[in-house]
Order: sequence, then C-alpha cells, then structure tokens
Amino acid sequence: MKLEQFGNKICDTLREAMGTGYEIMFREVTKNNGVRLHGITITGKESNVSPTVYIDELYEEYEAGRAFCDIVYDILCVYKKNAREIQMDMGFFTQFAQAKGRILYKLIHRESNGELLAEVPYIRWNDLAIVFYYVFEDDRFGKATILIRNSHLAMWKISLSDLYETAETNMLRMRPEEMLPVRQLIQEFMERKSYSAAGRSEMEIEEGVRTAIERNTAMYVLSNCERVFGASALLYSRSMKRLAGELNKNLIILPSSVHEVILVPDDGITEKEFYREMVREVNDTQVDPEERLSYSVYYYDRVLEKITVLR
Repeated sequence: MKLEQFGNKICDTLREAMGTGYEIMFREVTKNNGVRLHGITITGKESNVSPTVYIDELYEEYEAGRAFCDIVYDILCVYKKNAREIQMDMGFFTQFAQAKGRILYKLIHRESNGELLAEVPYIRWNDLAIVFYYVFEDDRFGKATILIRNSHLAMWKISLSDLYETAETNMLRMRPEEMLPVRQLIQEFMERKSYSAAGRSEMEIEEGVRTAIERNTAMYVLSNCERVFGASALLYSRSMKRLAGELNKNLIILPSSVHEVILVPDDGITEKEFYREMVREVNDTQVDPEERLSYSVYYYDRVLEKITVLR
C-alpha cells in the first residue's frame, strides 16, 4: 500500500468511526526546504480549527508490520486529547493595524524553497531569503505562527518594504539577539542534561564543532532570546560587529541551522575548505532537513560591515 492509499484508508476508517459531524481529509504539507509531510486533518462541526496528525512515521511502522487498527486508534486518541470544539476569531489577523505588532521575519534557503517563495513575499539576502510570519500566543492553542503570503499583503494593502520595516522593528523588541561562547552553551546543556528543542540544537553544535574546539578556536553562537529562527539575528546583530572589533578580525559564519549560526574569528591560516566540510558534516549528520539553513559558509568584513558568501 502506498502512502497516499494508506492516508485515504485512515480517513475512511475515521469517518466510519466518528460519524458525520467531522470533516476528515488527507493532505500533503510542504515544509521548509521542500520537505513534504503527510497528515490527516480533522475538523469538528463546532470548530474552525483543524488539527493535523502527521502519518509519515506511522506509515513506516505499518510497513514494518504494525497493525492498521492500532494506528487508527492512536490517531483517535491524539485527536480526542488535543481537539477542542471551539471557534477561533481570526479578526486579529485581518487588519494590519492589529496584526503589525507581532510580525517577524526568518531566513530560509532560497533555491531549496522555490515553490514556497512563489507564494510569499520575500527579500533576497545572499543565497537566502527573508520571509515573514505572524506569531501569537493563546491559552487554548499555545504558541503558533502564520506564514505571511502574498494574499495577506493584498488584504492589508501594504508594500513589501512596509512589511520589512514592521518586522525589523519587532525583531529588536521581541527577538533580541543572544551571543554566547560555544563552550558556555555546551556546558549549560551538559549541566541541564535534558533533551529539549533548544537542547537538540546545542547538541548539534557540540557535534558539529568538536574538531574546531579541540583546536582551541574561539567560537560563538549567535541566535535570539527564544533560540527559534535565530539565524535571522545576522540581519540586526550588534554583538557580531562588536566581537569583530574587539578581536580585530573578520568573522567566518557557519550556518548551524535556521535557529542559530556559529561565528569563528578568521585566523587567516585555516583553509576555507575546512569550514565548508564542517558545515557539510553538520547538515548531513546532525540537522533535520527541514531545519537546514544553507551549505554555504559566510564571511563578515568588519571594515565594510557586510556579510557575503565565502568564495
């Protein structure tokens, strides 16, 4: 059974089990870097909120021999645990004056997201793209984001430059930068000995820069206070400029993931290929495809105060 057939069979089984009061659909969702996930959305008749249960791993379990009925039962349990028959008022998002205070931006790889970029406003930045999203917190739903699309700009009757200026102001207020020595970040992680989303990122950093640390290279992690989409701190970081000035050296920038980058003072000795290999190793072995930022290495020139791709 192919994955699409598997998903449609789950939908049919759920419709039979749950009755006519629900709209149940199988859908494919395109994530960052063209990563495609497959899920089941279930919408109750008293709700305009549609939780999605992703089934890619469940399909692998089915292929490995797990019983189909057990998988359907698990999906039902997940839905009943998390679903609420509630209506969500989207009025906060329809008017730009109301939405503008929570619009932010993030960096993604341009070439790997061609399909997505055809639908969203973006600004080119080296081999990356600046895209925009709305973030909100709700007692019922927790923290969530809405990717801003071209249709939203038309609805709000604003320009791309208006959107960028708004997001730039909000980034400084809501996502102030954070720069820490790699050693300190790893030490904090080891002391906590807990595995969280942020902890995973720190583990990736530890693995990816182990060789460089053994060389006693001074390395720093640049992110934001949330450590979520923190690579975007490159666009407004003052710490990076200050670090380069204090060391009197330009900086090598290694993209660890969409959530953070690593800054290494350029010693003028280390071969460029060493850094490129480090980025390749981290991307290929430590970072989920959806969270990869780029395979490029970047370079900060302290005199020009400019970041370019290292050639």
